[in-house]
Amino acid sequence: MKINDKINYESCLVKGKRIDNEEWVQGNLIWSNDAENGYEAIIIPTTNSGMYARSDNTGDLGFEKWYRVDPSTLCRCTGSRDKNGELIWENDIVKFTVYNYEKALTPIVSNVQWCDEIWAFSIVVNTKGNRGTLGHILQSNKEAEVIGNKFDNPELTKVKTDNVEDKIMNDR
Repeated sequence: MKINDKINYESCLVKGKRIDNEEWVQGNLIWSNDAENGYEAIIIPTTNSGMYARSDNTGDLGFEKWYRVDPSTLCRCTGSRDKNGELIWENDIVKFTVYNYEKALTPIVSNVQWCDEIWAFSIVVNTKGNRGTLGHILQSNKEAEVIGNKFDNPELTKVKTDNVEDKIMNDR
């Protein structure tokens, strides 16, 4: 069985900003309690991870390219892609148009958040702060596009829509 035969592997990925240089890295998340200051978030890239079996037959693994990341920047992959084929992550800022019976109503800019109440990734779908599932929005709007994220582009959390300044609804 190939890994992509049975599951959407991308939906298992996590990304975070490296502690040493603040670059984004994505892969598998582990929590290590070997750190001096408690638990550390570590991301192991899924490709070129530097994990290898040593030639001395001890069974030890090398850990050359495992990265400590800032836990406050962890983002889960939604498993979905935008109109450009880019993966959509939790905390991404997405621009899309709301349609009503195939009539374009208004462009919306919203951040992707996990919603415990509906067990799904969701985004604000109107200026009243109502949320919809990311999957539903992507199914009905093929022009959805990631335009940044709340960590690298905080200025995108304030946008002008129809000459009315709206603040993106965060953490509803």
